[in-house]
Amino acid sequence: MADVRVGIVSWNTAALLERCLQSLPAALGGLDAEVVVVDNASSDASADVAARRPGVRVVRMSSNVGYARAMNVALAGTEAPVLAAINPDTELPPDSLAILAGRVRQPGVGLVVPQLTNSDGTMQRSVYRFPSLRVTALAQLLPRWSDPAPTRPGPVDWAIGAVHVMNTAALGGQPPYSERWFMYTEDIELCWRLQERGWSVRLEPDVQVLHVGNASGAQAWGTGREERYMRGVYDFDARTRGRMHARALAAVLVVGTIWRWLINRLRRGGPGNLRRVLSVHVQTLFHGPPAPERSSPGDRGANG
Repeated sequence: MADVRVGIVSWNTAALLERCLQSLPAALGGLDAEVVVVDNASSDASADVAARRPGVRVVRMSSNVGYARAMNVALAGTEAPVLAAINPDTELPPDSLAILAGRVRQPGVGLVVPQLTNSDGTMQRSVYRFPSLRVTALAQLLPRWSDPAPTRPGPVDWAIGAVHVMNTAALGGQPPYSERWFMYTEDIELCWRLQERGWSVRLEPDVQVLHVGNASGAQAWGTGREERYMRGVYDFDARTRGRMHARALAAVLVVGTIWRWLINRLRRGGPGNLRRVLSVHVQTLFHGPPAPERSSPGDRGANG
């Protein structure tokens, strides 16, 4: 039995995927690993890059099925006690996965994540509070001070899925990610579900991993990423806290988005993405949360 199953989902990220796979053996620190790359019908050489790596099994999807479904395929059918979901736009330092795999097997721990860093070495925000009226209102008024990024090891609400190292036992025999959403939100839902079952989600900031970020999402949605992300957040909020809570959250964000737009105007900036994002907030406020998007524009897709 392997110590860990590593899953990577790629969509048109051949160069980044190659660097990720090159970093993987040292990151495992001697662990016996099953490595599965699921290629979401890329038009570049992503699948071929993965196939050239020794010990890597490649699953070539005939169409882009979205991140969650593809990652569930990558992590299925193993008896390994640890599952690692890795984005192809990450580079893992030596022993990083070995350390995280050890920590996720501590009592009561369901998922651990490293501290992500940007290409210039600065810290990248990757852990957040669950959406709530209080947290959201403070974030709109005092974005720098309302929800400071944690810097110490310990429990967090949720973490973006660039590197998710999971205790297989915590999943209760279910796939890690909800396939309700094509992309985004599945990481929030997983962290929520684990904590509802009594398992903790922990940040381990002494392990730092380079993450380019949005490598495929930018190809699929460009500047519309935040709009798609908010659609998923509203749907998740309605399912976990009710439609009225989602509408109240939208009301707070309508005010906050208008405030941001005014600040941008004062700074002589353009509206940027705020107009599209505002339309999602207004739709949710008056008509309820939008239905989840299960495909990307033109049936394209993304991961990362």
